[in-house]
This record gives sequence, C-alpha cells and structure tokens, in this order.
Amino acid sequence: MRFNLLTLYAKERSAKRFSVDGVSNYTSLLLSKEDDMLYVGAREALFALSLSDISKDKLQKNMTWGTPVGKREECSFKGKNLETDCFNYIKILLRLNSTHLYVCGTYAFSPICAYINTSTFSLERDDSGEVLMEDGRSRCPFNPEYKSTAIIVDGELYAGTVSNFQGNEPVIYKSLGHGTALKTENSLNWLQDPVFVGSAYIEESQPTGNPVGDDDKIYFFFSEAGKEFDFFDNTIVSRIARVCKGDKGGERVLQKKWTTFLKAQLLCSLPDDGFPFNIIQDMFVLKPMGDGWENTVFYGVFTSQYKGASGSSAVCAFTMAQVERAFSGRYREVNRESQQWYTYNHPLPEPRPGACVTSRARQAGIQSSLHMPDKVLNFVKDHFLMDSVIRSPPLLLKRNVRYTQIAVHKIQGMERAYDVLFIGTDDGKLHKAINTNDRMHIIEEMTLFATPQPVQHIELDPQRGLLFVSSYSGLVEVPVANCTNYASCGECVLSRDPYCAWTGRLCRDVRMIAIDVHVHSIETIFCYMLLILLGVGVVPL
Repeated sequence: MRFNLLTLYAKERSAKRFSVDGVSNYTSLLLSKEDDMLYVGAREALFALSLSDISKDKLQKNMTWGTPVGKREECSFKGKNLETDCFNYIKILLRLNSTHLYVCGTYAFSPICAYINTSTFSLERDDSGEVLMEDGRSRCPFNPEYKSTAIIVDGELYAGTVSNFQGNEPVIYKSLGHGTALKTENSLNWLQDPVFVGSAYIEESQPTGNPVGDDDKIYFFFSEAGKEFDFFDNTIVSRIARVCKGDKGGERVLQKKWTTFLKAQLLCSLPDDGFPFNIIQDMFVLKPMGDGWENTVFYGVFTSQYKGASGSSAVCAFTMAQVERAFSGRYREVNRESQQWYTYNHPLPEPRPGACVTSRARQAGIQSSLHMPDKVLNFVKDHFLMDSVIRSPPLLLKRNVRYTQIAVHKIQGMERAYDVLFIGTDDGKLHKAINTNDRMHIIEEMTLFATPQPVQHIELDPQRGLLFVSSYSGLVEVPVANCTNYASCGECVLSRDPYCAWTGRLCRDVRMIAIDVHVHSIETIFCYMLLILLGVGVVPL
C-alpha cells in the first residue's frame, strides 16, 4: 500500500491574484512561452496577463466577446436559462501559430470559433470590419457545463466534445488543417456518453526516423458508460483513446471517419479488494525531459460512483509501456444479438487494424489510410475496444476529499528526481504531494480562494516554478516552492519538500543554491544528526 501516512500543513502562502468585477468562470488558461503571456478565457471576456506579474494592471490586456441580444433571446426561447446558460463561455483557447490564438465559445448555445491576433489582442476581422467567425459545432460544446477537450497539432484542431444542441452526439473531430476533416462514427457507438477531461500529443515517430510523423498520436481521456459490463446498470468506466496524426480516413470504408480510433479501459482500483475509482476527473501527461517518449507517465485523478466512496478521491499513474501493451494486444467484439462483449481470438487482417501507417506498411504499397484494405477498415469499425485493462493501484487515496485537477512537476532534488503532484479540490484547496520511500505524502495544503469553489484548471510553468490556478471567481498564482516558511532545520527537513534544503541558517530552494552548500555544511550535518538522535526517522532529500 502506498497511501499517504503523514500530512504537514505549511504556513500561509504568498499568492498573486487576478479577477475583474463582473467577470466569472475563469476556466480556460493558456501558458504561452512564445510571448511570456498567460491567456485567460472567462465568461464573455478574455485577458492577456504578463507572466512577470499577473496582478499588475499595466501589464494586462483585455477583450470583451459578448453575445448579441438576439442570440441570447433565441437561447432563452429554446428553453435555456437566460441568466446562466445564454452567455459566451470560452471553452477553447489554444496557440494556433506564432501570431494567432484560436478561441471558441458556447455563444448562447450556438458555439462559434474565432482568431485572436496576439500583437493587438483583438479578434481578427475581415475587410468589412466583421469578426471572422466559424461554426463551432463538433469543436466546442453548446452547454457551458459540458466538459470537453481540444488540442492543436501542426495547425489542426483535435477536439473531444458533442456535436449537437441536445448534447447526445459525442464526437472526436479533426478540423482546421488542409486535410480532410475526420470524426468518430456515431452510428457504431464508438463513444457512449463520454465526459472528456483531457488530450495530449505524443511524438512517437522520433525514434523510428519517420519523416512524415505518421506514428505520432493524439490521446484522449474520458469516462463513459461501460457497455461491456452489461450485467451492471449504468456502469461508468474511464478510457484512454488514441488516433494517428497521419490518419486521412478511408477510401471506400470509413470515408471521412477515423481509421485508427481505438480505446482501452483505465482502471484505478484498490489492490486488496479491487474497489474501483472509476470516474476520471483530470489527466496530466508527464513527458520526459528531452527524448524518450516511452518514459511518458499518465497521472490521473479519479472518483467513484459507488456508495461508500462517493466523497473520496484517488490518484493513479499509468506508464506508456502499459498503454502500448494494451493497444498492441487483443481486441474485443460485441455479439449484435445478445449485446455481450467477448475477446476476439481469431487471426487478424494485415496490416494491424487501428495501427498507424508505418514504414513496413509503405513498403507493402500502403502509403496512407486511404490505401488500407477494406477488410482492415471493416474490422476496425467493430473492434475499436481493446481487451486489456490498464491497471494501477492508487498512489494517493483521500477520504472526504473530491479532487478535480492535477499538475505534476518533475524536480531534481539533492539526491534524485521527484515527481511533485499539485492536486486541486472541489472546495478551492491545493494539495502538494510527493512520493518518498514508496509512500505518498501530502506535505502542504493551500487554501486558494476566499469562498469554497472547485478548482477549474491548473497551469504549470516549470521554468519559472509557478502554478496558475483558476476557478469561477478568479485566478491565483503561487510558487511551487515555499522554503522560506520553514524557520528551523527541523521544519525544513521534516517537511520532506524536495524543493527545499537547510543550508545552515536558512531553508532555501535547492534550485537557487549550489549542491555542495547542502552536502558539506557542518550545520546541516549537525541538524540531521540531532534529529536522528531525537528518534526522528529522517531520510535527507
């Protein structure tokens, strides 16, 4: 078992804050390294904040993107709440290229998308002065309460959302680029009422030297109805799905549809009795520094639908090796009459269904998905679910706490590297946790907002060592390290904080001091020896 055994709460945190009177729902954040800005999307408003200080007015730019009265009245006429639903909630805010952002909003249940010129921080307009807007269907949800995800890769938008007003037609959709727009096949039930929580781009073609990059993949994370568990009512499962960046759809079969869509179950469950935390709330993809995509780790926050644990949360981690094994394993198929799912144990058509186009496939004359044999594409249509379950026991289990968001920072401590977890709660707190000696410890709890409210988004700036955390009422910036609040050697060491080390007189950030100051300081050595003599089990970080 690797659950938390000790929780230490540090003193008050210094934090910079940003909010504007009359503006709410600060739910879209974009950290832009290109221009050292933090872009923020809220209800009917967007902001550009300087990363040097988000709280200073002179360093800010803002823009209103409201909803016309006629559009709001139309929204109300369709049965939506004029005071809550019929506004423009910013749901997508992404970097498109070096000069523009791509933004989408719910626009009173009529989603639209537009382009932001970053130099002027204004919506791009045509020659007549009208804002250049595009239909946001299949890119942005209609309902501001609906969770969705989107990512831009090489100028193409990959979105997981719903494509209709009622919210019952889920879709994973690729658009914007010069290629054919692709989407999931709704009639084949590839998705079952999904709730999307994240997406990620993994450049898997690098080691193979594939110049086209067809082995690069886009991953999606969501929970949905688990139709393979037909003996349970309303069973929810968490999923990881993937598509290939080079997918062009099929020539005859699966025209303008994904030919590489596959999904597998993510299972975060207790090791002793198998109790599942089956609803994924957020996923952070920790990519290795430099090359080596195979060392990617997926950190997820999960809750449970089952009685007895409905108020608890778990954090689980899945490796890329586990994910690769699942997607390289057996498929499942459904009996159309009984609707029961079985493992498919028969020979597979070639090339492997759902795989990207590889160099080996090109040598066989298959230059793209348009050249895939019909038998391969027909197989994919009905065998989109993998048989293997990707499992993980909880790294961290918290009772009576509902986690909503997670970010992970890899930090080089004095003796080894640590993955430091920052986890947001539904009442506006932030937990900082580390894994030491195969035990997960929450070493700090921060109350971020004056009134309890869910943490909506966490954006990590690893270079500056800053966290940007948003909610309905505003935005908070906090540093990842808090070493100056540990006044003594005992507090500094016992905090188990990998950012901090005792230098003889002060507890300081290890990234700001030379390593030999810590290792060879007589005062530091004496401090550790004294703690050991007092019976405190100390493992120097």
